[in-house]
Amino acid sequence: MTPRSGLAISLLTSVVALSSGLSAPALSAPVPTLTPDQIPAGSKAIVKTVFEGSKVEEFEAEIVGVLRGGRTEGDLIIGRATSERVVKSGIAQGMSGSPVYVDGKLVGALSSGWPFAREPLFGITPIGEMLDVLERPSPAPTGDTPGPTGIEATGLSAGSRFREFRWDGEGESPPGGVSPASTPADAAASAAGGDRGPSTGLTWLGLPLSCGSLHPEAMDLARRMLATHGLVPVPGGRAIGKGPTGASLEPGSAVAVELMRGDIQIAAIGTLTYRDGDRVLLFGHPFFQSGDVRLPLATAEIATVVSSQQFSFKLGVRGREAGVVTQDRRAAVGGVIGGAPRLLPVTVEIRGERREPQRFHFESIEDRTLAPTLVAIASINSLLESGGVGASQTLRWRIALYRHGTAALVLSDVAAGDAPTVDLTAGVGAPLRLLFNNPYARLSLDSLGVSIDVEPGRQQWTIRRAQVLDAAVRPGGRVRIQCEVERWRGARESRSMTLDVPEEAPDGRYTLWIGGGSELSHYEATRLPGRYRPTSLDDAWSRLSSSRSSDGLYAALFARAPEVTSEGRDYPELPLSALPLLTSEQTTGDRARRGDLAKLAETRLSIGGEVHGELAVNVVVDSNAP
Repeated sequence: MTPRSGLAISLLTSVVALSSGLSAPALSAPVPTLTPDQIPAGSKAIVKTVFEGSKVEEFEAEIVGVLRGGRTEGDLIIGRATSERVVKSGIAQGMSGSPVYVDGKLVGALSSGWPFAREPLFGITPIGEMLDVLERPSPAPTGDTPGPTGIEATGLSAGSRFREFRWDGEGESPPGGVSPASTPADAAASAAGGDRGPSTGLTWLGLPLSCGSLHPEAMDLARRMLATHGLVPVPGGRAIGKGPTGASLEPGSAVAVELMRGDIQIAAIGTLTYRDGDRVLLFGHPFFQSGDVRLPLATAEIATVVSSQQFSFKLGVRGREAGVVTQDRRAAVGGVIGGAPRLLPVTVEIRGERREPQRFHFESIEDRTLAPTLVAIASINSLLESGGVGASQTLRWRIALYRHGTAALVLSDVAAGDAPTVDLTAGVGAPLRLLFNNPYARLSLDSLGVSIDVEPGRQQWTIRRAQVLDAAVRPGGRVRIQCEVERWRGARESRSMTLDVPEEAPDGRYTLWIGGGSELSHYEATRLPGRYRPTSLDDAWSRLSSSRSSDGLYAALFARAPEVTSEGRDYPELPLSALPLLTSEQTTGDRARRGDLAKLAETRLSIGGEVHGELAVNVVVDSNAP
């Protein structure tokens, strides 16, 4: 390139920058840096951050010293704020990523601190360790949205269950003796707000999770559900005028990593440390340290800094869409200005008595740990915004999951207990958690819909008595059953049921089980466990579609007989000679499970409310019965 052509390109770049409103930092050369070895104790430092609005301000500090670390934890520079403003407020959560300069040279990002500290000491992640994050190749823009807890994290299937459905090996020690508490998700949660050293008390600064448009009760729920992930929900809102643009971001600017947006906004607030063209570094510590991710990056505005003796924090709101977070590493979170990751569309519809349906729309990251929690929070918030619910009401919910290339999975149930919103939270979140945390394949949904019907009164029933009206029944005949159910705070009522006995049923005594859907599933799972251990994502999708709801009275006929579930298929009443073929020492996993019962028949009577309780009576099958 000739000097003249280089000058022409430079002039053209300047014109484009002026016409598009880009700020100088986007086009300036990388700032000079200092290594920890080049920073003597007592050096005066300047820290850039946002205290209010979107204006980057400075506060003064001094370097106290350097703590040397290994390759795992890295070095840590210790600083002390000397500006009266920060001495008074303390080091605040949300300052994570605030760039620290000595003699105009960047030394790193404010990233950690001590809770209950008497002076404003803070830790600084060296900029050299952070810059290594920019050298990592970014994941291809496939449209997926791997979230902060790691799309391929292992061990997360342990503890994931929906009703009686669970993955193989749950409750057993994982290979290598690693307990579920040692999974990457737990380590990530610790990294996001946990100790850097067990004896020092030094912790990464937590990321304030700005929650806008959340009902107060939903905010309490969010605090309980998200605290286990190292996240600190705080009140949020919508930025007036949509806030600054992504092009205006510079070191010290407030930024937000979005988790959900739409009729509620949930975003982690922090600070931008470094910008080189469209490449940026944030936080100076991990979000969840999960490697390659694709998360929405937005600008942010700060309302104020709230002082606290434990840990001060920034109150902020998400601004405009700015780009994509692509890396989540120990030393920093990295990303690019521009572009946008795909988010999961979520719709919630609330229907109540004498009220038009109210619809709420959201977009969520598809993170295997956070997405189920976010959808549950969105569902509860929509319910509360539509008028709320009390213990004297009944909730009928339905969740529909749409996945490319397969039929929709639709689940429904009723909640009418003492805490229907708690039941609703579990009902919506648990199947998503089971599917997202399957150990076989990544779950990618096209969309998700939740509908909730709110009915007055507590529609709840308990079975009190059951009687078989026939002393014996012929094979192929019909068992007549008389049941007595009691309404919550009401009278007892009589209900009649019939159950067809299979033609091939041999003469003998059988167990007739009668009760609610959840109790029947539990009874069945303890005796026929293979039916509740999916062997693949597609298998789980299929089995969940036939799961029982709680608004019916069930009757099931069981026989004492060996049963084998092999590769997702049930083999009832196998002859003993066939068992070694399917459960030999050469088989593993699901193929090796045996049940001690065979279910011959099942029927359901709709009751109109939540049914609880269970009873078992005997039925005699006799070829000579009348």
